[in-house]
Amino acid sequence: MPLQPVIIRPEPGVKRDGTKFEGNFYVDGQWVRFQRGLPRKIGGFRALQDRLDGIARGMHIHNHNGYTYVHIGTSDGVFRFRLSQNGNSSIVTNRTNPSYVSNSNANWMFDVAFNTTTNQNEILAHVSDDLNDISSDANGILYRGFDNGTASLSLVSAVTVSGGIVALAPYVFAYGSDGFLQWSRAGYTDDWSGGDAGSARITSQKIVKGLPLRSGAGNAPSGLFWSLDSVIRATYVGGAPVFQFDTITSQSSILSGKSVIEYDGIYFWCGVDRFLMFNGVVREVPNQLNLNWFYDNLNYAQRQKVFAVKIPRWGEIWWCYPRGNATECTHAVIYNVRENTWYDTELPGGGRSTGAYAQVFNSPIMTGIIDTELTQYRGTQTTERRITEDNNPRIINDPKGYVVWQHEFGTDEINGDQIRPVRSYFETADMSLIASEQPQNMAIRVEMIEPDFVQAGDMTVEITGRANAKAGEVTSDPQTIYATPSTKQQQLVYFREIRRELRFRFESNTLGGNYQMGQVIAHIEPATGTILGENP
Repeated sequence: MPLQPVIIRPEPGVKRDGTKFEGNFYVDGQWVRFQRGLPRKIGGFRALQDRLDGIARGMHIHNHNGYTYVHIGTSDGVFRFRLSQNGNSSIVTNRTNPSYVSNSNANWMFDVAFNTTTNQNEILAHVSDDLNDISSDANGILYRGFDNGTASLSLVSAVTVSGGIVALAPYVFAYGSDGFLQWSRAGYTDDWSGGDAGSARITSQKIVKGLPLRSGAGNAPSGLFWSLDSVIRATYVGGAPVFQFDTITSQSSILSGKSVIEYDGIYFWCGVDRFLMFNGVVREVPNQLNLNWFYDNLNYAQRQKVFAVKIPRWGEIWWCYPRGNATECTHAVIYNVRENTWYDTELPGGGRSTGAYAQVFNSPIMTGIIDTELTQYRGTQTTERRITEDNNPRIINDPKGYVVWQHEFGTDEINGDQIRPVRSYFETADMSLIASEQPQNMAIRVEMIEPDFVQAGDMTVEITGRANAKAGEVTSDPQTIYATPSTKQQQLVYFREIRRELRFRFESNTLGGNYQMGQVIAHIEPATGTILGENP
């Protein structure tokens, strides 16, 4: 029988739930995404700043006058640096209020609002004592200061709520335990009792997150608030009430305050046992690929560290989470809104602790969890030239710390003069004559494949598979897919492998390596093969 050409094209997404032999999705992947239904490598990342003194527990990015101002909260306080449009960083400035007491359980939330008193935008930084307990009622603290300043932040003594803050311009809302929230006087961040400032108790459970909602009539401010068991809408009505509140649902849940994200006017978040969205009504986001993979392996004791970040360039929402016994976010499950599919990846560098989408770079910024002083520079001091706020170079002599990364930059990991390849791979669904439209109890022999990739750097491909679903995996030697073939033979990849259940595994792991898959063709034919695998 002549060889039969078959296009290798499973459904987009990586299916972790159920068995490998079930369905027609990719069964494994690392640092890979999907576009137009086909796999491609996720972008690289570079270090922007490496002198944070602790693991980041909150981040805010604000663009102003050609610069990007990044505020980060750690257990030791609030720190800030400035980025130019090409990613050059200033030194890190400590903006912590002198009254702040270092707290390993500190959880930070930021926003920016205009203050009529100072006639300037101000950064608002709220710290709560609930990193290890989302339901904690311990009072939080609110600080404020110029969004582009370097001075220590000022205490806002009128706000002590345990949940967080959100700006619904021209108001600022603070919220917390027992469904209590309060709002500032319109246009002020420092006046919480005068004018139309007010408060309300809108539910019986702690409120843990608030976000602006599409404006109501006349661009009136409105917002959504998430409590531990409900979603509530706030709408400006003026007069004595100022705001009215209506419950969208009282039968909801939320995994962490930072697991909520807005994407094109639709709000997505993790509940305690499923993914949810709000687009006028609360609905479940269907996930048939890795729902169990996520919830069965989430370190639930560290749930408050779960955070969401979006990458609109690729239509993605990432939920980063601590997997297994990890105490920091080591993995991410990814929902591709555009492709309407799910996949996942292990996070680089041991993990990430927080992230935000930075429009000025068209890419997200995330923070690492490894102290570079402890791992590489213990006992040494580093001397470098850094740019100060007045754009003058200055010699600094201090130890390195935690790294702030710009993702979706190039193809490699870049940290100063160190450049490392980023490993990316994917494994296809099973190909089997047993499960074909006309089932045959025969194995498949692969003679060769015709690679079709937009490719930089050489790749490898392996054939793996088994005799039956309980048999052990048998993997071939890796064969090279040349980025630039030098002979006719290198244009194809030759195999002589036989499996009853057969998969292909493609990998890129070279400096500058990158790929987009096209129509890869395998040349196959039926072959005899035992239904039993080798003895285990």
